Amino acid sequence: MFKLSIVTAEQTIYEGEIDMLVAPAVDGEIGILTNHHPIVTKLGPGGIKITKKDGSEELLFTSGGYLEFNENKAILLSDVIENVDAIQVEEAAKARKQAQELLKHAKDDVERESLEKEMQLNMVRERLAGMSKFRKKSGSAGGNPGTGSVLPGGT
Repeated sequence: MFKLSIVTAEQTIYEGEIDMLVAPAVDGEIGILTNHHPIVTKLGPGGIKITKKDGSEELLFTSGGYLEFNENKAILLSDVIENVDAIQVEEAAKARKQAQELLKHAKDDVERESLEKEMQLNMVRERLAGMSKFRKKSGSAGGNPGTGSVLPGGT
């Protein structure tokens, strides 16, 4: 068990003792267990899977940020954190399509880069939300670690 704090500029999103954390590092997913070596890594957009003491799981979306782990304490800093269950697939798809349309008429490289990033974030949000809804329908949600990763690019 180790302590996890997930923080945005506005508030602390999560704080508690957990068994495992899986997060989207920019080079691929990183899994953290108790007594992991100290690490600081940059996170990309994707899913954060928290496995709690009782074996239940919570899936969050992050736009990216930083993760530090040292002496069995993890701190995850991000601009955007959302509970995947709260993301509406249709809304994420609509936001992605809107960014795609705006991208066609981008005035310069700065606007183009910003819209591409927005489109990618909403693509990941849409995918995570869709996978979460599928897991609930198939009855495989929560409580059973080892049923396979639900994170983009996971195994």
